[in-house]
Amino acid sequence: MIEHRPDPERAPTLGSLDGLDLARPGRAALPPARPRRSRAGLWTAAILFVGVLAGAGWALTHWRESIGEQLLPVSDLNQQMEQARAALARGELSAADGSGARERFQAVLARDPDHLGARAGLAEVRDAALAQARAAMVAGDLTTARARLELARAMAAPAADLTLLEVELQRVESTGADIAALLQRARDAQAAGRLEQVPDGALALYGDVLRLQPDNAIALEGRRLILGGLLAQAQSALQAGDLATAEALVARVVETDPSHLGLPAVRASVGEASAQRDRQREAALAGASSALRAGRLEEAAQAYLSLLAEAPGLVEARNGLDDAAAAVADRAARQAADFDFEAADASLRLARAWAPDSPAIAVAERRIGESHASRGQLPAAAEAPQLQRLLRQATQAMRRGQLIEPPGDSAWDRLRSAAAIAPDDPDVRLALAEYDRRARACFEDELASNRLSRAQACLDAIAARDRSGDGLARERRRLADRWLAFAEERLGASELALARRAIQAAQQLDPAHPGLAAIEERLARAGG
Repeated sequence: MIEHRPDPERAPTLGSLDGLDLARPGRAALPPARPRRSRAGLWTAAILFVGVLAGAGWALTHWRESIGEQLLPVSDLNQQMEQARAALARGELSAADGSGARERFQAVLARDPDHLGARAGLAEVRDAALAQARAAMVAGDLTTARARLELARAMAAPAADLTLLEVELQRVESTGADIAALLQRARDAQAAGRLEQVPDGALALYGDVLRLQPDNAIALEGRRLILGGLLAQAQSALQAGDLATAEALVARVVETDPSHLGLPAVRASVGEASAQRDRQREAALAGASSALRAGRLEEAAQAYLSLLAEAPGLVEARNGLDDAAAAVADRAARQAADFDFEAADASLRLARAWAPDSPAIAVAERRIGESHASRGQLPAAAEAPQLQRLLRQATQAMRRGQLIEPPGDSAWDRLRSAAAIAPDDPDVRLALAEYDRRARACFEDELASNRLSRAQACLDAIAARDRSGDGLARERRRLADRWLAFAEERLGASELALARRAIQAAQQLDPAHPGLAAIEERLARAGG
């Protein structure tokens, strides 16, 4: 067996063994191995790649608007942004005509709510307002400082900045004002009795001090004393019955210091007096309305005039007086139709005094004129026979008891026509006097016989002559008493329908009768 020996000349040295295949003889040699890459290097490369992508995306987002502005034509929106930034650079932060930076940025946002530049611009305007407020305070321009501070507050500036500036501004204002001089003037005015004059009254001067120094003890005490004096005057006015003065004084105190310690008690007293006054007015209005419905026009008008003298703006009293004037004007027209022109003129004067602008006055004036014209058109030759015929027919109607019924053929209708022809004729006057006597006798007889419906007709006959209504008040009350007595009898007999009709008759005669309320309550309890 032949021993293989390596060639000594080719034998590698120990330092060159790297890269040789030291496997068994006869096996093919492998290619040299590649060096291994570091894992840390791979991760570093990946992180750098991601960072580059993120930076590129941020840059694209941040400059999207500017790139668009460079690539696209100049638009109206861009022009508005340029104008807003120019106004901000000039220091024109806000203007009523819309030319300020604030208004221009807001106009851009109105069209594009996501516009980043406009939002940033408004923040710059807010910061500029705070800066201008500080600069104005340093320069002593307190008016401008106050205006810029209000602008910053309206734009939601940070509360901490606003509070610091507000405190500093109040301090500067207090330092600039001569508080001591204001207090001395207020004390002098208070000693001289000049309390409520504006602007040099004590109350106004103390108010000036408190606007500069809200916690000034001297001004607070001086104002408290003055307001306490006003409340004492209000109490005195209440005791004297002058509620209007008391209400005005209390309103003055409430306007100046709603938390004054003496205010609640005086306000309660004024409230009670006001409620009592309202109740009295309601009662007076009810009485005047009852008098108006009953035909007592002068009484109703005087009540309404008294209410209006106390409260000129009382609508119910004004409307009631207008109604009374219209009723008197209508009475004047009826008097003129009977050719009683003297009474018609007197009624018309009353209507003008109560309500000069009432439309009923113009109507009455027209009717009075028509009555004058119709009286002048009567032919003289036909007057005497017609007058005698009318008087004869009136006498026959009175003998039959037809004083006011039936319409057209009653004694009153005949006498009214006769009076229209010859109001001063002696026969006419005698016939009218006879009519009055019979009407009153009829009323007394029927009332004594308790024939209430007939008595009502006789009372209507009296009312046809006594148009004022004042002379009928006593007879109306007497007849109403009888109707109520009849209603009580029918209630006792459980005849509720008759009782109800009797009560209604009493209401029509005398709405203010004191016994109506009780009998109506009894009827209601009885189920009527």
